[in-house]
Amino acid sequence: MLLPPMTDYWETARSYRRPEPPETLSFADIVDGHARDPGRQALIWTNAEGASQRFTFAEIAALSRRMANVLRAQGVGRGDRVIVMIPRIPEWQIVITALARLGAIAVPCLTMLTRKDLEYRLGATEPAAILTVRGEAPKFDGLVPRGCARLAVPYGPGEMPEGWTDLRAEMEGASEEIESARLRREDPGYIYFTSGSTGTPKGVTHSAWFVWGFHEIAAYWFDMNDQSQADICWGTADTAWGFNATSTLMGPWLAGVCAFVHDGPFDPGKRLELIAEWGVTIYAAAASEYRWMLGEDVAAHDLSRLRLSITAGESLDAPTAERWMRLSGTKFLESYGQTESFMSVANFPCTEIRPGSMGLPMPGFPVDVVHEETCEPLPPGETGAVALKCPFDGLMLGYWRDPERTEGCFKLAADGSKWFITGDLARKDADGYFWYEGRADDVINAAGYRIGPAEVEGAVMSHDAVRECACVASPDEKRGVVVKAFVVLHDGHAGDEAMARALQDHVKAQTAPYKYPRKIEFLDELPKTVSGKVQRRALRDLEYRRARDAVA
Repeated sequence: MLLPPMTDYWETARSYRRPEPPETLSFADIVDGHARDPGRQALIWTNAEGASQRFTFAEIAALSRRMANVLRAQGVGRGDRVIVMIPRIPEWQIVITALARLGAIAVPCLTMLTRKDLEYRLGATEPAAILTVRGEAPKFDGLVPRGCARLAVPYGPGEMPEGWTDLRAEMEGASEEIESARLRREDPGYIYFTSGSTGTPKGVTHSAWFVWGFHEIAAYWFDMNDQSQADICWGTADTAWGFNATSTLMGPWLAGVCAFVHDGPFDPGKRLELIAEWGVTIYAAAASEYRWMLGEDVAAHDLSRLRLSITAGESLDAPTAERWMRLSGTKFLESYGQTESFMSVANFPCTEIRPGSMGLPMPGFPVDVVHEETCEPLPPGETGAVALKCPFDGLMLGYWRDPERTEGCFKLAADGSKWFITGDLARKDADGYFWYEGRADDVINAAGYRIGPAEVEGAVMSHDAVRECACVASPDEKRGVVVKAFVVLHDGHAGDEAMARALQDHVKAQTAPYKYPRKIEFLDELPKTVSGKVQRRALRDLEYRRARDAVA
């Protein structure tokens, strides 16, 4: 069931009621529904080598049935966790649909994760199977739990490693006969790992009904509905991020819209070429990607079919928004959301775009700016916590096997209402638009990547030369912010450029490369409270003050 286009935000927000959900649901049901139209296009795929493929929903449905039978033969069943470390290739969408048919739980992982990152995720989820591409399979050597199936797609360089099953070869003779699992609202279907301000990454667990929460997002933010069959939606987010589900998987396919996927390194000029070549109509990317693209000759590319520019994952600055809208001729629709709680605040095609604003509440989503302690909604102009009133269909089931951390996200108001506290700060203006004011904790949102400072600090401090380290967000013209490490060295070590490069290389070897500190400053000591706790906020404020002074 798709929603009609929104022509007046305020009327929709006042009268909106969510569609009644079915008793049971699977993402595979959505794919199978569109597959009844044999010619309906589901996916266009390209890569850096110039290869390309097209798939209809009927083809995706058939391939996912085959894959589900292959996985079932490998011992994967309902409730089993499956590590999925697959890049932007068609098998990504096919795997997710196949796992939904089985009622298994997908655990998306970045291909840039290191062995240390994977060891943690394997230990936390105890998977029944690992799915990856052959070039990434060696990362799992010595880590695979007993009884865990190993399947790899023959994509990219290298030979199929010993002990790994060729997924494509197994699918060739597999049956397409399979009955999809009947899943209820409380059944887990997806675990996304996301960083916090302290400790190890958190496993955000969403319902197998994940797709049901995208009705409003697809219809109102992306403006996709029954009239959208001509749309082609390109979401550039990596397969392990929630924004990928929004813009490449759940969002467009819920609406029956064709997704465009490109597997290749980020090249701003190439992005513009592909938008023009393939007639992309909706482009969704992190704000930093638009900043890099504005360094190209945008006017030299035919963007006449592009009708909407979408962004999420990091705060969008007004100058970037204004310039991109002027050069591309499109509306720039920013949205705010979290891995835990979907996109809940957005700009919409039918509303006034106020560059720099997060936008207005998604119709039907109980989001507000509240007092951090009492949860009382705050008047316009006052900064408070962004919070969602429960119950709310788009909210996570909880953190994987961590009820204490889950409960810590919720607070009760005096009237007994329960609120999910996002950890982000904002204020509303007189018209109800939200304006981002930063994080209440120290999480760093760099170029759309959510990075926990404790993870990076731990990697830096594992170097023998380091005594102490504190990592914060530092303003950056292209990426919005980057990770900066303030480092205190042991006696006998020089804080010079060579040491900075050595620490950066060390961190890249310890954890996923996107987390490494792009800036390093050496100090004699770190600022601390009287109890000895490092004051990250003081260092972060210092960086922002320096940035303001530099342009003054």
